[in-house]
Amino acid sequence: MRTLVLNAKGSQNRCVLLEGNLVQEIHIHHINETAGSIYAGRVLNVLQGMQAAFIDIGEEKNGYLSVNDLPPELKSAKLREGQQILVQVAKEATEHKGPKLTANLEFGGQYLVYMPTSGYTAVSKKIEDPSERERLQFIGSHFCEENEGLVFRTAASGQTEETLHKEFCYLKKKYAALLHANTKAPALLTEGTPFFDRIIREINPDTLHQIVCDDSDLARDLKSRYETLEVLFHQSKQPVFDAYKIEQEIEKALKRIVWLKNGAYLVIDQTEALTAIDVNTGKFSGKSSLQDTVIKTNLEAAREAARQIRLRNLSGMIIIDFIDMPRQEDRQAILHEMLRESKSDRVQTRMLGFSQMNIFQMTRKRVRPDLASLITCHCPFCSGTGHVLSPETIAFKIERELWELQYMEQEAALIELPSDAAVAFRGKNDEHLKRLEKALHFEIFLTEKTEWSDQYQIVQLGDREMIQRLIKNKDKI
Repeated sequence: MRTLVLNAKGSQNRCVLLEGNLVQEIHIHHINETAGSIYAGRVLNVLQGMQAAFIDIGEEKNGYLSVNDLPPELKSAKLREGQQILVQVAKEATEHKGPKLTANLEFGGQYLVYMPTSGYTAVSKKIEDPSERERLQFIGSHFCEENEGLVFRTAASGQTEETLHKEFCYLKKKYAALLHANTKAPALLTEGTPFFDRIIREINPDTLHQIVCDDSDLARDLKSRYETLEVLFHQSKQPVFDAYKIEQEIEKALKRIVWLKNGAYLVIDQTEALTAIDVNTGKFSGKSSLQDTVIKTNLEAAREAARQIRLRNLSGMIIIDFIDMPRQEDRQAILHEMLRESKSDRVQTRMLGFSQMNIFQMTRKRVRPDLASLITCHCPFCSGTGHVLSPETIAFKIERELWELQYMEQEAALIELPSDAAVAFRGKNDEHLKRLEKALHFEIFLTEKTEWSDQYQIVQLGDREMIQRLIKNKDKI
């Protein structure tokens, strides 16, 4: 049973995919997420030696545009400094790099992706029926003109030509509107697909059994759009992620060591260049031969490693140091297990198999930031060798805890928190704090820690005057 759990209550949107009772995917909406957004950009400088250009899109970091990501007409004309160009964010910016851009724009719908300059039609590999693939290819060839192209999503299987054409025309109009927009670069023209819509579309609602949501308005909207899907509104005072034991899974997904059911464990280390996963037998000693113990441990580790890669959204080069297996057939069994597990992963993966040093190699396409980078930041006291909760994450955690106190009898709450988290919690001109007080029906007072910490506490609940006295007499806090 596949269940999508949506946490929309509060300022940070989060989404988790459950298969059975096991968390398989964690998605957190980053406040600065730009993937899929389309900009009117301005060419800053052209790097002939790298066959690329840097584009000013009006964000903190300039974007990187390769010549391979230009439509044919722009490739032949060549880019020049100062030129205005429509670009789309293909990959998010990282700590050290700006966003990767493409001028081959894509407009995604529920059933297809419209590509105005691609010149080809493709069908999702997950549609395996040859006759259905042929039908969709035929339909696509009739829809597209000149250099137009499209990709049929998995959800397009079985849909009528009329339904598909309606969405095609809608997406085509969106592109035409951008072309006629008289906007001076750099400027944001359109944001990417809204967070929850994007996740549901990517997962494919036809594969889901139910959606659980803690926001009544969103639940009603989803019910109206997905009539065949069971949409449940989580009304309990207990936060929805606590009810489904998800918060503890998120915390586990940040840990370096992952224990397996048989007593073995994985050690996961992320670096700038690659992610390394080490397999250790740990407490597992097996019941028969050493060879049997090794293959059983490695098979269990392969399944969990594949799950952790999805869970943490690891990408780029990934190497797994399985316990050494001299026999070729054992290494082949591990490869088959990793290939089988990768079928559940929507992100493109490539299994390279074992190297001469018996290290398993694979790559996974980087589409969005990994989980750790979304909810942690480098520790200022250890030169980036460790991680602490970011100010925004602390602020979001406090907010979620305060939602549990909504409509409480006391008229005020006093919270002690780090100064940078207080800035994030208040928002610009205290707008977020005021909005939250209005929604929760009590006042919120903040006092900042003098020493560095990533911890907070709700110090006192009570009447307004008592809390004001506490703030004046800080020694008693």
